[in-house]
Amino acid sequence: MGTRPAFYYFGNAFLRAAFKILLRVDVRGLENVPRDGPLIVAITHSSFLDPLLAGAYTPREVIPMAKAEVFGWPVIGLIVRSYGAFPVRRGEVDVSAFKSALRILEGGYALVIAPEGHRSESGTLQRGREGAIMLSLRTGAPILPVAVWGGKGFWENLSHLRRTPMRFYVGEPVIPELLGAKPTRERMAQMSDELMIRAAEMMPPEMRGYYAERMQANTGYLRTFRPSDGQVLEKSKEVMRAG
Repeated sequence: MGTRPAFYYFGNAFLRAAFKILLRVDVRGLENVPRDGPLIVAITHSSFLDPLLAGAYTPREVIPMAKAEVFGWPVIGLIVRSYGAFPVRRGEVDVSAFKSALRILEGGYALVIAPEGHRSESGTLQRGREGAIMLSLRTGAPILPVAVWGGKGFWENLSHLRRTPMRFYVGEPVIPELLGAKPTRERMAQMSDELMIRAAEMMPPEMRGYYAERMQANTGYLRTFRPSDGQVLEKSKEVMRAG
C-alpha cells in the first residue's frame, strides 16, 4: 500500500539482510496471509526478535504494538517510533492503545499483537489474553495465528559467532464463530485459548507451555476465515454494537 513511514521499508530491508547473517529462519505458511483488508497478526512471544520477524516476513505492511517503556529508551525509542509502532502499557487496561488498534483495523490495515501480553521468560507458551478476540469482534478483522520461537538463545549464540535457528510458522486466519449474542468474558477467554491452541499446534510439544495439557480443549468458537466472509463480519460488528 505504501502507507507506512519511509523508515519502515528501510528497517524491514535491513532486518531481512541482518537475519540472513545472524539467523536461520524457517518460514512457513505465508500463503495463509490475507493480502488486503483488516488483519490481526497474533504472534507468540518469547524473544525480542519475534515482532521483528513479523515485520520483516509478513507479506504485507503491518503496524506493531510495542511496550510503552521502549519509547523512552535512547536510540531504540526513536527507531521504534520511526518504524510506526504505537505504545501499549502492559499490566493494565490501556484504553488508548485499544482505541489506536481499533482505528488501525477500521482503516483496513494489519496489526501485530502478542496475545500473551509479554515475553515468556521460560520460552514456552503462556496463557493468551482476550485482546485479539475483542478487537476481532469489534471490527470483524480475521486473526492470523503465528507461532514464532527459537530466539531465546540469540545472545549466547551471537557471543559464540553462531547463527540462531528460528521458526516463523503462519496458520490459517480465523474469526470468532457467531452465536447470535455478544459473548461473555468467559467465552472470549475460551476463544483466546482456542486461538493459542491453533498456534501451539504448529510448535513442538516442549514449547507449548500452558497449553501442553490442553491441546484437546478446542471449543469450536473459531472458524477458518474465507474472503467471502464480508457479510458475516458486518453481522459480528452489529452484534457487538448492540451489546
